[in-house]
Amino acid sequence: MSDRADLALPLDKLFEQFHIKVVSPLGGRLNQHWLVNFKNDHLVLRRWYKETHLDEIDYEVKLLKSIAELGWPVASVIEGPFEMDGYIWGLFPYLYGESPSVDNRAAEQRARGRLMGQFHSDLGKLSGIGQRKDWRRCEEILFDSELDRLLSRNEKQRPEEIRILWWHLERARRRVEELKLHSRPGIVIHGDFTPWNLRFQDGKLSGILDFELAHWDHRVGDFALSWRGKYDEVIYGYNEVSPLELEEWELITPIWWAGLIENACRHLKEGTWDDGWIVRKLLERSPLMGQDAVPFR
Repeated sequence: MSDRADLALPLDKLFEQFHIKVVSPLGGRLNQHWLVNFKNDHLVLRRWYKETHLDEIDYEVKLLKSIAELGWPVASVIEGPFEMDGYIWGLFPYLYGESPSVDNRAAEQRARGRLMGQFHSDLGKLSGIGQRKDWRRCEEILFDSELDRLLSRNEKQRPEEIRILWWHLERARRRVEELKLHSRPGIVIHGDFTPWNLRFQDGKLSGILDFELAHWDHRVGDFALSWRGKYDEVIYGYNEVSPLELEEWELITPIWWAGLIENACRHLKEGTWDDGWIVRKLLERSPLMGQDAVPFR
């Protein structure tokens, strides 16, 4: 099925030839997914976002295979990636189960933090994965002079947003100056370790979904979208399983701000702007921010 000689076939005929039947759409943010029946088994058909570079797809496929070999329930590709109808596709196992209950938010966050710590212990064993295309660690982001140029060019058009970005960029830079980040070790992180990307069945973890943001980073980089500047129990839970070093506590806030600022500058470069989510997240405050828990002013 992954033979690229089949590319000329129209999509519906290809589905018919390989006896793929769509059961229901599963959606997705950029990549689209469908629950399908293939060889009497429920699988997930993924269509990668059209602008996704092949290097990114290969990175994710290789990473999922490596994680599955460690014994974690991830959807390692069964067929593909293959090209048809101008898109790259793949068939993956369907991971059964439900997202964890968030009725008790603090308990869910702490349990998720502990799970992340266990997951990272195994991710640290991986070798040969490297960095994902177009991704950087925070020390590369924060001291990229292109950020300064983009912010300066847009100060007149968006004065308040740019002032907020400058304030957080400068504080983040000051906080990491003495941390010698280039020499610190890294691991491959998930990138979006949130309740909606986890599945449980009969009280046991049955699936970790969505590795679209997985990349090589400082391990506390995985707190960014799981902590979001306010879900402190995630970090406390992680620390119970895998204690953080003093430098890592210092890095939690600037690494979160660096990702937000990079995304904001990407919008500025492309002439777009988000709905205010980036600024709202930059303005979140938590006691874990320490010296940076002060309000923006």
